[in-house]
Amino acid sequence: MLDIMRLASSEAMLFKHGSGTGTDLSTLRSSREKLSGGGKPSGPLSFMRVYDQVAAVIKSGGKTRRAAKMQSLKVDHPDIKEFITCKTEEEKKAWALIDSGYNPEEAYNSVMFQNSNLSIRVTDPFMQAVEKDDKWATHAITTGEKIDQYP
Repeated sequence: MLDIMRLASSEAMLFKHGSGTGTDLSTLRSSREKLSGGGKPSGPLSFMRVYDQVAAVIKSGGKTRRAAKMQSLKVDHPDIKEFITCKTEEEKKAWALIDSGYNPEEAYNSVMFQNSNLSIRVTDPFMQAVEKDDKWATHAITTGEKIDQYP
């Protein structure tokens, strides 16, 4: 947990001095796995919210330019579907606010994932499955157990 939160601090300092960051979140346990104590992990999207807000409040190099931030997740991560749709789902919220009369800038400032570019890390096995029109699966981070299978 300490390393996960250190990333937010490190990114803030990099953004402050005008640099950008890119982070692969694939090693974070899925929200669909279990903790050894019986609880449920937060999953990468929960931490993405924190990192996105750090990028929102720290202007790059002290200027008005937004921070440059990329977050990625491997295609076989169990939370990949939520990762793929998270930005679109948040933008729907912004549009609902705009349609209700809110200022567009304020609407977009109130939703998540607007300060990051999201990228999917596609693997060779995934591409081979696509080429063969075959199935592919997501796997638990800690055990490697198959979580979902897709056509």
